[in-house]
Amino acid sequence: MAMNRHRRFVFVCSILFAIFFFLQSFYTGGPNNDRSEIKYSDSLSFDQQLDVFKSLGYSLNAAISKFEIFNAAKNNYVPGTDLELEFKKSKFSLSYFYLGFRQANHPLYFSNNCIWYDLEFVDESSSYIDLMKRMGSISRGEIAYTDISMRLDSNGYDGIDFKVNGFLKSWKLAKVGFVDDSFFQKISTLPEELNTNGRYTYFDDGGQQFVIDYASDEEQKKFIEKTGLKREWLKDGKHFGQNK
Repeated sequence: MAMNRHRRFVFVCSILFAIFFFLQSFYTGGPNNDRSEIKYSDSLSFDQQLDVFKSLGYSLNAAISKFEIFNAAKNNYVPGTDLELEFKKSKFSLSYFYLGFRQANHPLYFSNNCIWYDLEFVDESSSYIDLMKRMGSISRGEIAYTDISMRLDSNGYDGIDFKVNGFLKSWKLAKVGFVDDSFFQKISTLPEELNTNGRYTYFDDGGQQFVIDYASDEEQKKFIEKTGLKREWLKDGKHFGQNK
């Protein structure tokens, strides 16, 4: 009789242990669960992220689809990389960069909303002209840069002359062969000077590349709330050299 009670006790304990083990596995993802595999489980897929961006007013240009974006992105990863997972893990950051992307030697940007940029892209004087035109495009008509031309002074410094909303401007830049990052700081002051509704914004993910965008105060607030990205006003950041 005592032996039977002992066996029943062992049997009940075994059942309770099995139930405990099952519940533990259910809530933690298994006994060999790797936290790095589930830390992004609540992130959105690329398509879901794109829907959020669309709700914020972003749109891909007509000839651009998910295929073109992933085809461009794969050049930055080793073959076989799960790009769906990479976009999901980035939590909007990677998708945002590609909204401002343009293929090398191709005139079509993936969207007309923002600019993916790197100071190394300024490899010749004409790059300043291209960038200034692009800064006008993303302002949705609020800022127009026209009559843009480069010049070289007697001391070997680049200069850029242009009109912004009809007002003539002339900026001195760096010496030929050097990148003048104060160009971005100069251009960040124009919205306030022109009293526009929007201002230029800045975002990076910790690297040397960044995204320039344009937003009103309300659009900036909604963008940060919906994406969680720490985007700031271009003028407020200390990412570039100061005006000379």
